[in-house]
Amino acid sequence: MSHSRREFIRYVVAGSVASGCTADTALLPAPDATSSPSKPVGAPRVEGEHFEICHQVRDGHHFDLPAATAKTEIAIVGGGVAGLSAAYFLRGKEWLLLEKEDHFGGNAYQEEFDGQPFATGSAYAYHGDEGDVLASELGLKLPLVNMPDPTLVNKTYVPDTWKTGITQLPYPKEIVASFLKFREDVLKIKIKERMPELDALPFSRFTAAYAPEVQQWWDIYGPSNWGATTPDTSAYVGLYNANDLLTGGDGKRAILPGGLGCITHRLVEILQPKYKECMLGEAAVVAAIQEKDSVNVTYLREGKLTTVSAKVVLMCAPKHITSRITPGLPAEQRTAMRRTRFAPYPVVNLIFDKPVYNRGYDNWCPGNSFTDFIVADWTVRNDPGYKQKNNILSCYTPLREEFRSTLLEEADSKTLAARVLADFQKILPEFNVDPVEVRIYRRGHPMFISGPGQYTKNRVAAAQPMDRIYFGGNDSGGPESLTSESVRLSQVGVEWANLILAGKPGARELAQKALAPVAD
Repeated sequence: MSHSRREFIRYVVAGSVASGCTADTALLPAPDATSSPSKPVGAPRVEGEHFEICHQVRDGHHFDLPAATAKTEIAIVGGGVAGLSAAYFLRGKEWLLLEKEDHFGGNAYQEEFDGQPFATGSAYAYHGDEGDVLASELGLKLPLVNMPDPTLVNKTYVPDTWKTGITQLPYPKEIVASFLKFREDVLKIKIKERMPELDALPFSRFTAAYAPEVQQWWDIYGPSNWGATTPDTSAYVGLYNANDLLTGGDGKRAILPGGLGCITHRLVEILQPKYKECMLGEAAVVAAIQEKDSVNVTYLREGKLTTVSAKVVLMCAPKHITSRITPGLPAEQRTAMRRTRFAPYPVVNLIFDKPVYNRGYDNWCPGNSFTDFIVADWTVRNDPGYKQKNNILSCYTPLREEFRSTLLEEADSKTLAARVLADFQKILPEFNVDPVEVRIYRRGHPMFISGPGQYTKNRVAAAQPMDRIYFGGNDSGGPESLTSESVRLSQVGVEWANLILAGKPGARELAQKALAPVAD
């Protein structure tokens, strides 16, 4: 893409890079008064936050914690899917939700362009899972995707990559034969029966024997879905997902435009009319200190530290932050929390004012700076009366951990987005079209990495509850980063809190049962 074309396209850099930060709007440039969705301009507009507070938390900065000036029964730390669903299940109870951002939704956050919703992270649910069930309860019907995954490689569109399309892959016949052999061999493995053994091994142990193109495919699928390439992936996670694709499990996917942000968006709509004063945005928790009969939770909001005394805490923040704001953790548990690895994960949304691509829902693109892209309005495109105003394609762009710092700087983020666009425009001839806008939504630690041992061992050690602090969120579940696990564990957390508040036995046993690895 030429320099002049790049400068014409409007780039918007937004989103958080690490947990524990609040926005300092004084650091942001004033928005361009001439900008509008229909009028692209060259200068990028920056939205989001700076990283001072999260880096202070990370580096062990000492905060002078004030005495408690307020009380609540239940404090919820984190306003993503886990925190919002916990608040929803706690309706009628006394609770306070603290969220570091100025909006709620976390990794499942819905954005809009000219009234058209699109996803900035979590893409879909599975029909009948906890996320889908919650959506139905909220009045949302998630339509089925009803489309197997294509692959776009060597300027060729290959529908249904791992089933009917496998012989159409544009590779020499010996490489296609290797894809077929991989499929045959995976279907023979008794994956569920061998869960503990397979979870201790890297997935690359099972991909290395095949053509490099086979491993290359899984080396884009893995980072997009569980944050890691085959050498850093649990063989159980890799083989389970491979088997699921090969046997049509992707046929259960369901979603609305906006991805799983449609659920958090609806939760906020339901909760805020009655509980607005209990939902604090831009409130970064810096400490949760367990006492004998309470937990003192200190948060920074509007430049002021405030401490609230809670009877119990539902901790819905990622483990790398939880380990730093929760004194009193057993040493082994703190080590397990910090051993949990997280992938940096920007999402680049290409917004076109005319149709560019509507042939497949989730499209895999080996050999590019992004792994796959999703057509935002795929499941509603054929609804009676629906007309696509803009073709919004969400490019998933997970990075290796050593490149996390790329997301700290506006210029680096813009360069990454430009590279994604340039790669996209080369995939098929019809893709050589300029968008009206490119939005990069950056997150530094949104997805835990499903490495060997994470599901069966490390996660279980990291998520054990304290006497009055329950550790939820999808990194307490697994075997990969799933919204359904956030919802499930929030339901368990609410039941756990009710037992603690009522002085009844069984809370710890309830949590431990919920954390037990399940071959499913």
